[in-house]
Amino acid sequence: MSRSSILNRFIRTVASTAVFISLLSPAHASARLPWPAPVGHRQPHRADVPQSEAVSAWERQQRSFDQELDRRLVICRGC
Repeated sequence: MSRSSILNRFIRTVASTAVFISLLSPAHASARLPWPAPVGHRQPHRADVPQSEAVSAWERQQRSFDQELDRRLVICRGC
């Protein structure tokens, strides 16, 4: 074999080894896994929403409509 073919084979071997090692690195593994949500990005809970004691007229009307609808609906839940 000529010197240039040996050198080319060596360069290809080193390059493929470097690619293989980079695929095994923890940085690459974490790139494929689902990331955790950033701080501050979470589903809010009921306690997180401020509870206002004052109910507007529109809300009172909506509640009365909802109660009337609930009374009229007959949903069989024991089937």
